[in-house]
Amino acid sequence: MTSPFVLAVDARAVELALEHCLAHPDEGGGELLRFARLHHVLPLWTDSVGCIALRPTGQLVFFAWDDPEKVEPVGAAGDHDRRMVHAARAEGGRRFPSISGLAPVRDTSARVCPSCKGSGKLASVPDNVSCECGGLGWVPF
Repeated sequence: MTSPFVLAVDARAVELALEHCLAHPDEGGGELLRFARLHHVLPLWTDSVGCIALRPTGQLVFFAWDDPEKVEPVGAAGDHDRRMVHAARAEGGRRFPSISGLAPVRDTSARVCPSCKGSGKLASVPDNVSCECGGLGWVPF
């Protein structure tokens, strides 16, 4: 049985992406990079609460901005975590296309995202606010 919170990814590809991210930050430098280095994780998605990141082992983890020294495996929050992970994987897949197994793959059970109605964008919100579908227009749940 596989877990939606542990991905089958190439550890070396994650390591290379992390090295590049640390050497050439494109956004969220400073504190985000400090914690990425500290926890040896590749940041995939951030919001006002914290960051979902990927370990080279494929494990998805979360650290909160109010306690960033503490990193926890994703999954304890059930459906909420599944939604956040889908969005994080979508964002990560766009940012790090060389990591196979990172981007979500649509299967026959996927449905049109109820939040954006399949457009991938939420109406009347800034562009930096992501939909639960991660901009894909579909959700796996």
